Amino acid sequence: SKTNNRVATLEVEALSTTTATTTVGWTRAGSRRRHPARRVTAGALTDAAAAAAAAANLPPADDSLPTAVEAFLQRSGRHAKFTAAKGGSVGIIERPGGRSLMEYMSLPASQYSTLDGEKVERIGEDTFVCTLGSFAFFGFRLQPILTAKVDVRPGGAGCVIRVVAAEIRGSGLVEDINDLFEIASVNRVGWSDTSSLGTGCCEILSETLVQVYLLVPRWFPFTVKATERTGNFVVKQVVNQVVPRFLATLKTDYETWAAGDDSREATGNLFDDELAQEEEVKV
Repeated sequence: SKTNNRVATLEVEALSTTTATTTVGWTRAGSRRRHPARRVTAGALTDAAAAAAAAANLPPADDSLPTAVEAFLQRSGRHAKFTAAKGGSVGIIERPGGRSLMEYMSLPASQYSTLDGEKVERIGEDTFVCTLGSFAFFGFRLQPILTAKVDVRPGGAGCVIRVVAAEIRGSGLVEDINDLFEIASVNRVGWSDTSSLGTGCCEILSETLVQVYLLVPRWFPFTVKATERTGNFVVKQVVNQVVPRFLATLKTDYETWAAGDDSREATGNLFDDELAQEEEVKV
């Protein structure tokens, strides 16, 4: 049973596929082939179940690449890709007699707080410009400027925040590479009260995937492998910093709104002036 704390032993079938998929299941008696087994603790299964439950409470999002990225990948040259993904959650306690989390998640984008008054600017009812902190990349100082569009799903199901444009600011040489990269970034935001149904205890959930595509300049002295290694490190550091802050700021904004304050002055600090530190380059 789920409440039993004993360690459960499962057979794990490690199937060799092109995507290195590992499947977990019971080995049937009389099976013609048995795969090497390892032990999986009940705690690991609980974590997996929790992750699956969280994903079920996030709004679906189209995972196909934007048209601009598809066209970018057709260009000739040395292509590099940086990827980072992170999920998270923050606990919420609904105030008795106050506004519910479901009502908050149903707000139209036009009523969203910018969350960070210094680095996030509203340029339309559902569109925002985010100025990230600067960071070092192979000795250059870069500052990304992202334009994001919010798609609020009906019925309080949450929203999907998607980057629709991006540019890099820095020195003249840095800004010359604006034609040499594209970004596909999606943040799914949802909520859940299934873990403590009827108690007023809820969660705001977030899952972010960032993919940066770079056409490595001919004059750049490093290999694609070295570029990707450093790029993955930097993007991961940025995502690891921003996602927890985003969730914490959403919690504060909900609590302010639930108490009846519709002005919700943006006082959060989503982005530092300087973000990730560059990892040592290994060619």
